[in-house]
Amino acid sequence: MTTKIFSYVLLHSLIMFALIRSSMGSPGKYYDCKQDGCITTPPCWRKCLSMGYPKGGECRTYSYGGVCCCELSSKPPN
Repeated sequence: MTTKIFSYVLLHSLIMFALIRSSMGSPGKYYDCKQDGCITTPPCWRKCLSMGYPKGGECRTYSYGGVCCCELSSKPPN
């Protein structure tokens, strides 16, 4: 009985995690990311504008450092 309840809770938790994780990325937005050690978004946004990305960008921080991601105006070629 306990195993069935635990399995149900685990399955439910995994499904919720998958749904939340899949909704985090916005469909239709594509980014060109470069690891540059950024810390905050405003400098990264300005850097992307200066490099010709009209939509700017955002700084994403990971355990290995900051990554400046410039938003593309269309899907990149494969």
